[in-house]
Amino acid sequence: MIPPLPTSDALREVALLPLADDATARIAEIVAPLDAATSSALAGQLAAIDPWRRYGFSVERLQRFLSEPVACAPRYLAAIGNDLAGVVVLKPGWMFGTYLNLLAVLPTAQGRGLGGAILDWMQREGEARGERNQFVATSAFNAGALRFYERHGFERVADLPGLINDTETEILLRRRLGGG
Repeated sequence: MIPPLPTSDALREVALLPLADDATARIAEIVAPLDAATSSALAGQLAAIDPWRRYGFSVERLQRFLSEPVACAPRYLAAIGNDLAGVVVLKPGWMFGTYLNLLAVLPTAQGRGLGGAILDWMQREGEARGERNQFVATSAFNAGALRFYERHGFERVADLPGLINDTETEILLRRRLGGG
């Protein structure tokens, strides 16, 4: 079970995003370590769904990755109402733009437009910074994610066989922006 979005000094709200069902999502940057209950529950949800399940990512590994702020790769929690709905990790300054390291919408929040709203927010922020590009990689087996990113303006630029393990291929996608 996912706890509500914590209200603490660990989070700094950065955006309100309209969703397809007229609800609003809040995006909050992780600026201090998350409490163990939140990071463990979030990591448990991710470990149970693909692609993390297929790759065998443990709850502990995901919890370590998500729970601490990292200056060069900001982490954000998404909430709908007070319910934790997803997580985003960005890597700004990657090939004249931002690399979307992780976008995960929890199953209970899927189908409401949260993923698209996050990509729109990412695009607006990148354009405001004058970025030329935005990148994301998705697993070749994850056809739904590939279609999702392509619907949002990303185009395939490279296949990366063996990036995560020897039997799978990742697909690098790029969205060109007007900056630069």
